[in-house]
Amino acid sequence: MQSIIIERPGLADSTHDGKEIISSKRLAFTLYIALTIMLFAGIFGGYFVLRGNNDIWPPTGTPALTFMNMLPESLTILASVIFLIIARRYLRQADFSKFQSYVLASAGMCVLFVFAMGMELWRLIAGGVTMETVFGGMYFIIMTTFLAHFIGGIYALFRFAKKAKSFPAAGGIKLGFANALNWHYLMLVLWACIVGLVYG
Repeated sequence: MQSIIIERPGLADSTHDGKEIISSKRLAFTLYIALTIMLFAGIFGGYFVLRGNNDIWPPTGTPALTFMNMLPESLTILASVIFLIIARRYLRQADFSKFQSYVLASAGMCVLFVFAMGMELWRLIAGGVTMETVFGGMYFIIMTTFLAHFIGGIYALFRFAKKAKSFPAAGGIKLGFANALNWHYLMLVLWACIVGLVYG
């Protein structure tokens, strides 16, 4: 017996209307999320292997790496996600003014996160951590890769803030913003993994 897989509800009961069966934006975003997870899984795996092959990790003389060093960054990234959750509520209410305000607040927290990370990187570089060491090389690969992805998310937030009042509530901004929020959820989880791995 031939099986039929229906991606969109009601498609089997009517003539195909020409609309996409699967949202191309949602599919592309899902693939991007999967690729990002695989990328960081590979980086984290390399970190585990190199740490296991070195008796002293991090090397003697490395500046202190404690959770308190990452507290400002952790609080700002958490605040950015909270602001986005609030913004989503106002988007559902079609209150675009408040939606825009909370998106900008989230973007501001993200910018503060990048600034705080810059200060942390400067602290470690001043303390002698360089790319020439195994630890330093892995540390900077992890952090710069994360920051590159995170900065892309900041750009998306400013775009949403700019277009907030020109998109109707039922328009493409809903799906796009849902993707942006899910992206920041992923960044928060990855950040927790990084802090636990490197600073734990």
